[in-house]
Amino acid sequence: MRILFLTHRMPYPPNKGERIRAFYELKHLAARHQVDVFCLADSTEEIKHTEDLKQICNEVHVECPGRLGRTLRAFRSFVSGRPISFGYFESSELRQAVHQALSQRSYQLIFVNCSSMAQYVPQPAPAPVIVDFVDADSNKFVQYAAHTAPPQKWIHTLEAGRVAKAEREIGRLADLSLVVTASDAADLGGPGWTGSEIKVVGAGVEIPPVSSVIDSSVLRHQPFALFLGTMSYLPNADAVQYFAEEIYPIVRFLNPQLKFVIAGRDPGKQVRNLAQIPGVVVTGAVSDAFQYFRAATISVAPFRISQGFQNKVAESLAVGTPVVATRRVASGVGLSEREGLFVAESAADFAHKVAAVAGDRPLLAKLRGSASEVRKQLSWELRLSNLDRCLEQVTAKNSAQGVLTSVVGH
Repeated sequence: MRILFLTHRMPYPPNKGERIRAFYELKHLAARHQVDVFCLADSTEEIKHTEDLKQICNEVHVECPGRLGRTLRAFRSFVSGRPISFGYFESSELRQAVHQALSQRSYQLIFVNCSSMAQYVPQPAPAPVIVDFVDADSNKFVQYAAHTAPPQKWIHTLEAGRVAKAEREIGRLADLSLVVTASDAADLGGPGWTGSEIKVVGAGVEIPPVSSVIDSSVLRHQPFALFLGTMSYLPNADAVQYFAEEIYPIVRFLNPQLKFVIAGRDPGKQVRNLAQIPGVVVTGAVSDAFQYFRAATISVAPFRISQGFQNKVAESLAVGTPVVATRRVASGVGLSEREGLFVAESAADFAHKVAAVAGDRPLLAKLRGSASEVRKQLSWELRLSNLDRCLEQVTAKNSAQGVLTSVVGH
């Protein structure tokens, strides 16, 4: 089968959440089919990875719209009543390349990774369309609005409504819609959804070998509870502030030795100021995230804003470091206390759970020892096994419709 694959980020290297899923979907599909990739790059530096992608798939077409152009298109999209992200990921050059490819080649499937890329699919579509929404973006903006003040609150509220409308329209254009968790399926397919069937195709993790170069700064912090992620991302910044200010003081009372380490690039002033709290460490960017996961006593995921699959939670579990997370985050990963994933909601409950797990040495040793089994449960091969069935469902449906059209036509 020949597939046209659309994604909003250069899916290489797979070092960020939105790139990771696209890369492993692409790798999975390309191992079984002939895949042409059309994507956008954030910088000319990223375009250098085109050759890396060509080692996996058939053809690669990359456009780099430029930051100024993207900002202007995003603003124009906002003023016109469209979602901001649709303008941000708009490129006339990429649109022309996609339409040209569709007119010149015979594709059996169009695979869209991220709803904002559905704008590149002509209507009527010349082939069946699968849209991987990944998560329900509209609900994410609802949460943003609930945790921000005007004028950001107003912008997020507007964006939530516009994205929800766009999601419903895209759902009607798609032959099948995909999301990463059951929660996202419920959010996306709520009231007003009249689109295609929604299927859950999970996400996995891949753990790199243990580095031979030791970052000595990691060891200085032990023992510590860890939060790792990009700190300029609102859900991450909100989560660490919530933990540091409302949860960690209780943890420190119960376990005075346990520090709280916030690791990740681009910490803003509010996050940097958390280092003034006794026991809290803000590192900024780290060279090897997995050294921090392996060195941590426990990881925390106290998200009040959460959508989709949290890669860092899964990565921590995969190296044997337990995680305490809010219920919505835990349900998205799909593991339990047996694999080291503990659930807590209130600040007090969260604090007591962190202190109890971090202080249970036999439990920590057991989880370290069973990490290989957790990695099997979180493998991309297992998590993407449902993707093949989704393709078969769409192509079989299209073939049946073609036969029916032929019979009726005669």
